[in-house]
Amino acid sequence: MSFDGLMLHKVTDDLNKALKHGRIQKIYQLSTFELLFSVKTRQKHQLMLNASRQDARISLTYDTYDKPMDPPMFCMFLRKHLEGGTIESFNQHQNDRVIDIAVLTVDERKARTKKHLIFEILGKDTNIIVTKEDYSILDSLNHVSPFETTRTVAPGAIYEFPEDTRINPRDEEALKTVLDTKPMESTKDFLNSIQGISPLFAQEVLYRQETNRTSVFETMKTLMASYDPVIKIGKKTVYAFYDITHKDGETLHFDSLSHMLDQAAQIKGKKHKKNQHEKHLAKFIKRELDKKNAKLEALQKDLRKTENIDEDRIKGELVLTYQHQINEGDTSLTCLNYYTNEHTTIDLDSKKTPIENSNAFFKRYKKRKRSIPHLKKAIRRVKREKAYFQELESQLEYAELSDLYEIRDELVEKGYMKPSSKTDQKKLSKKAKHLKFIDETGVEILVGKNNLQNANLTHNVAKHNDVWFHTKDAPGSHVIAKTTLDKIGETTLRTAANLAALYSKMRYSSSVPVDYTEVRHVKKIPGRPANEVRYSGQKTLFIDPDEELPTKLKTKK
Repeated sequence: MSFDGLMLHKVTDDLNKALKHGRIQKIYQLSTFELLFSVKTRQKHQLMLNASRQDARISLTYDTYDKPMDPPMFCMFLRKHLEGGTIESFNQHQNDRVIDIAVLTVDERKARTKKHLIFEILGKDTNIIVTKEDYSILDSLNHVSPFETTRTVAPGAIYEFPEDTRINPRDEEALKTVLDTKPMESTKDFLNSIQGISPLFAQEVLYRQETNRTSVFETMKTLMASYDPVIKIGKKTVYAFYDITHKDGETLHFDSLSHMLDQAAQIKGKKHKKNQHEKHLAKFIKRELDKKNAKLEALQKDLRKTENIDEDRIKGELVLTYQHQINEGDTSLTCLNYYTNEHTTIDLDSKKTPIENSNAFFKRYKKRKRSIPHLKKAIRRVKREKAYFQELESQLEYAELSDLYEIRDELVEKGYMKPSSKTDQKKLSKKAKHLKFIDETGVEILVGKNNLQNANLTHNVAKHNDVWFHTKDAPGSHVIAKTTLDKIGETTLRTAANLAALYSKMRYSSSVPVDYTEVRHVKKIPGRPANEVRYSGQKTLFIDPDEELPTKLKTKK
């Protein structure tokens, strides 16, 4: 967890500077675990307490939130006991992830009293607790019975701070003693000996100590004293109050912990929302593909039945020719088939006359013959729909949240999905947003990541003499190099082709064929979606996709 005891110590200092002696004007419970306090000092502030296991934090917040109309019971309890109160102080318990907010309030008898709002950031045991001045518990977000742990958290019980026998790192003498007597060679050594530090902090200390050739004690002191809030965006997004140097990725610097924590929450929330939308769309697309496969199989089966339709015509002719051999009530006719010079047996309906049996065969023959063009047309349509959903499936692999919204808008527009709200209709009117890259020679390269973006890019944004790229015979993005074919250099050519291969179904293949031609040679197909095109005058380039290329180009942007 990035929000460790050291982070809480920095946050506590910030909160004391900003909110000490502030008046709690309003309390909102935004969700099961999120509490928002409106606090007035010389200006209005918002204090966020998030008690969820994965995203626990306490900090000032500058975001705008939707306030629920009907407050839950715990929110009503907090309003009763804390609204109108004045914040006396924020106090961290040792270096643990526990903060005690002392609030001066007035009780029912108009007597001044003190209450404690205690926030424990303890992973699965994270909790928000309200106590009287003597620490007798009034209520808590989560109740803990005496049978569950050694600490009881329930109304009437006396609150006890969590016990931790490890060294408080802000006690320099104790810290120096433990570091002198016990070598710190791994993250586990730090976590077992020192209170309130995260694996991220321990890894940073080990990295800096080895890189700078300094002692662990001096490295820790320097790191603990620093104040450079950052978010490191890599394979896993992490944040800290110090510069994270041991991990690769993009670093975002902030002037305050509160702004950094707000942004970290937004990034994580956006990622969570993206995962939800991606999972929903992937499930929907898979279901549609299963339907298309089943329908295609049924249509092809019906088409295979028409391969021998001449048998019905021949049977009709033979029954008509040999009708004099059929007696009333016969269920079959054995006769010479003059087409094959072999004897054959034809099943008959005993309730029908020979003429009626013959007409039945001719009728079935004509019906099957008429169905052939319809079946072929339906098979072509279902194959196109299958290819369309396969293309959407590949687009999910590299889609951002905004791209997922556009994919969903496209499905709504085509009638595959129903709009879930009025917001969907508004989104449909938005222009698709494509990616922009700058290659090493300064040429701008545009990449569409879904069908809406591809259509907008090729038919609206690109000029007629720009160079257009697309993977050969495979679903993928439309890529535009903002240069002409006679001026395009080898670097731009290979960069654009690489991006076309990366943002396609062939991204994990090698030696991917990519066609390129001028935009003026790319035409819409009448009656088909705008992203489906035909092109001419193309040349083909074979490329091995480089997954690191977009990151490199974004840095150069």
